[in-house]
Amino acid sequence: MNRAFTVARLQFVGWRSVVGWPWGILALSFLINVALFSAMNEADDFEPSTGGLMSIYVVMFVASVNAITQDFPFALGLGVSRRSFYLGNVLHFAGQAISYAAVLYLLAVIEEATDGWGVNLTFFGLPFLMVDNPVLRFLGFALPFLLLGFIGIAIGLVFKRWGINGLLMLSTVALAGIGGLVVLATWQGWWSAIGGWFADQPGWAMLVGWPALLTLLLAGLSYLTIRRATP
Repeated sequence: MNRAFTVARLQFVGWRSVVGWPWGILALSFLINVALFSAMNEADDFEPSTGGLMSIYVVMFVASVNAITQDFPFALGLGVSRRSFYLGNVLHFAGQAISYAAVLYLLAVIEEATDGWGVNLTFFGLPFLMVDNPVLRFLGFALPFLLLGFIGIAIGLVFKRWGINGLLMLSTVALAGIGGLVVLATWQGWWSAIGGWFADQPGWAMLVGWPALLTLLLAGLSYLTIRRATP
């Protein structure tokens, strides 16, 4: 376990990619949105909502891919086992998810208290996160960090295990699978039933349950793959 903590700390050596860039890009996106909607001078009942918050998640996804493609060979060269490297990354992403979600939660509270930063802007408090339960709201911020982190790890491991051909095969299978499901749902007229199923899901299932289940699935598959991945 000590090696796992060492790997987790190793991730912060390049702090710009895990702290500087995510929050820097998010801050830039936020300032652009505030300036934009301040300049528009819309009516008081105009409540703009943007997807700028996704920028921090996208940057963290890229960082998780980099953790495998760049840090994995370096760590193994230092004598770190695959198991310790994997556990270290799990600790790293869990710590980031908790701390970053806490900051985003606080910013969402401030946003509500200031009437959307004075311009009725909804930037941090996205509509699907506007729930009364503070725990669900916090997890709604945190789980996407973990989910995208494990997606990035899985993609990086596919590249390390099977190379560019593995990535192309993964993309082909994903495209064929999603495209096939779309065609089947359209042919059978299932879209209304699918929409009804999503509408009937409780808030905790959409915010926590299903994302957590997918995260656990990816975590298990990633662990099995990293045992045979080559640096």
